[in-house]
Amino acid sequence: MITINETFFPEQFYPGICPSDRKMLFFDIETTGFSREYHMIYLIGAASCKDGEWRLLQWFAETPEEEPDVIRAFLEYSQDYNTLIHFNGQRFDLPFTQARANAWQIPWTLEFEESIDLMDLIKPYKTLCGLDNCKQKSIEHLLRLSSREDTMSGGELIPVYHSYVHRKNPKNLHLLLLHNADDVRGMTGLTQVALWSDFFHSKFQFQRFDRTKEGMVFHYESPMRLPILQQAEMDFWQISAGGSSLSLGIAAMDGELKHFYQNYKDYYYLPAEDMVVHKSIAEFVDKDHKKKATRQNCCVKQQGIFLPQPEPLITPEFMEKPGSKISWFSVDNWEPDKEFAEKYLYMVLKWGIKGF
Repeated sequence: MITINETFFPEQFYPGICPSDRKMLFFDIETTGFSREYHMIYLIGAASCKDGEWRLLQWFAETPEEEPDVIRAFLEYSQDYNTLIHFNGQRFDLPFTQARANAWQIPWTLEFEESIDLMDLIKPYKTLCGLDNCKQKSIEHLLRLSSREDTMSGGELIPVYHSYVHRKNPKNLHLLLLHNADDVRGMTGLTQVALWSDFFHSKFQFQRFDRTKEGMVFHYESPMRLPILQQAEMDFWQISAGGSSLSLGIAAMDGELKHFYQNYKDYYYLPAEDMVVHKSIAEFVDKDHKKKATRQNCCVKQQGIFLPQPEPLITPEFMEKPGSKISWFSVDNWEPDKEFAEKYLYMVLKWGIKGF
């Protein structure tokens, strides 16, 4: 078994990821496949900080027979820590490691006060940040982390490991260790995603609004701060947040929308006039000139400029068709007040952040 022990400098680590009295341990495993029964762990990497010094340890199995040595070394090292941090470890790394320990009849001693899965912290913000996936490299790119040298995936490295077992090529060893090291070191920068929750759940204060060619921009201030600028697009909204400021761009619609009546069975549709009237009035209309209204035509049409709203904060609400998830409200000669703007931001964040 090869053991690597070296210091490093983390990128943009956020200490608020857990209480200051906790001892954190970041970890990641590399395997020869997804099956806990037929595949093995050939490398475990772990990172921690003591007295301001960050240290990376890696345990590498030069042959499949050294897998139990790797697992034992990691379990022994982990005893000094009470908070485990990982990326998708709840679903993969932890159950895989435990299964392989059981296969070798190694006592499972990995017990922590808290286990933090960085992927679970990221997932609620996937839509808000316009992410196509929640892979670690995608998040690193979003956060503008730049220290990664590795360009390969875990799957691509499986044949590299098998080749190393037979030929012991130092270049292959470098690729294997580099990928794991960059994953573990990269997690320290991913702790910034804990800031997203703190920031987006803070009490925003509305400052002002601007009219633009596209619609409107609302400006807010937060008591929390984001260390780097975050920009996201979702449906009809653009969010730009950095420092203590957040700007919400809102795309307007200039055209015709409809306000649909919910009780359409109480209305009749007049085809010649393309309008609906209540049945109390329709009784005076010749039966050849009226039809029972439907959900699709029981509406009043309006031309103008409209802004989207995820929930009916302002009524009457307008739509393109009944049952649309997004409704609109008229903004002709309208200006937002503080109460509306702060409620509106909350609705948009709730729309874009899963489980907000």
